[in-house]
Amino acid sequence: MLRSLHRFRFCAAFLIAGIHFVAAKPIEGGGTFDPFLMAFKPALQMSPLPAWMEQPSRIDAENASVEIPIPPLLKQPMISMYALTLVFDDFGDGGPVLEWRSPESGTTTISYGLGELNNKVGLNSRTVLIPEALTKEGGTLVVRYRGHFDAVMSLAVRPARENSTAVLGSRLAPALVDENFQVYEDREVSGIRLNPLTGDLRKGTIVEAELSAPVEHIEDTLEFLAPIDGEVEGSMIRLEALGLDPEAKLEVQINNKTAGFINFPGFELDDPSLVTDWNGRLILAGWRKGSIFVPARFFVSGENSISISLKRSEMETRREVYLRNTAIHMRFAPRPFTMPPLNTKEMKSAELPSRSKPDFSISENLIPGQ
Repeated sequence: MLRSLHRFRFCAAFLIAGIHFVAAKPIEGGGTFDPFLMAFKPALQMSPLPAWMEQPSRIDAENASVEIPIPPLLKQPMISMYALTLVFDDFGDGGPVLEWRSPESGTTTISYGLGELNNKVGLNSRTVLIPEALTKEGGTLVVRYRGHFDAVMSLAVRPARENSTAVLGSRLAPALVDENFQVYEDREVSGIRLNPLTGDLRKGTIVEAELSAPVEHIEDTLEFLAPIDGEVEGSMIRLEALGLDPEAKLEVQINNKTAGFINFPGFELDDPSLVTDWNGRLILAGWRKGSIFVPARFFVSGENSISISLKRSEMETRREVYLRNTAIHMRFAPRPFTMPPLNTKEMKSAELPSRSKPDFSISENLIPGQ
């Protein structure tokens, strides 16, 4: 069994016979941006209702769903949007469905599935930014997981505020920033199913090459072969990992030489994706992005071996670990610029109308690359 790390205050929960839902007695909360937290295992626990929440949530056992009433944004001028973080056991069947229900527009599907397809990865977590167009007039956020509703571990609804941010480059589309300054792209928090980032990309002297985009189970070591043609100045190996114990490490070797360990960003200890297992050990649910810089000296011209090895901690519960979107980003030295040879005879015979003839000649020493 898993239980949320958050220190929930127990609320009066009860079952109303014949109606098949469980409601929590409202308890007034604190600040405007306090989250609403709800854990399902080992027992139903809920945080005090935050200031922005007017009605308690309820569990509809008959429809295998949980319903969270969201008041209109007009009543909360400091709040612009709401973000839902859901922790669940992923059976590879697509995962929980997320819907929005309102008296005016009926039911709108926000996500047809927050989990993986055909990959039973275990403990997963997804954060979805609820569109402002839906929450403007208020309504009910519905989490539904038919057939596996008991796999839902916990959820958190957190208010967000909008802020103007300048973004460098054209590829990044940030949509949400958390308390640890982790940036979520719009595709990550829109509720769509995330497809592997397959294919290679060249941008100037930078080459982004796919090593393995699909989900892969790592038990000990995964090895990739990368043919390299050109002078490498440096590289970054990037990947996403799920199920990795916070004390475990992913070691990277290039051509049988240890380059270091994958670095993962820090996290807040009240992160909704941080849970504890049956032994009381902390686990981060969901996919985490990591990277490592590898200097040029590790690579050779021709075929290179890139190995990623799982180094488990001594006391962990040995959960299954998965990788996806494993790629190498390489920076190559720019090719020398060369000019075509000049025909000096044609230059001397050519006349320059309305201009005086030049009184200097181009030296070969000034021609780059010669």
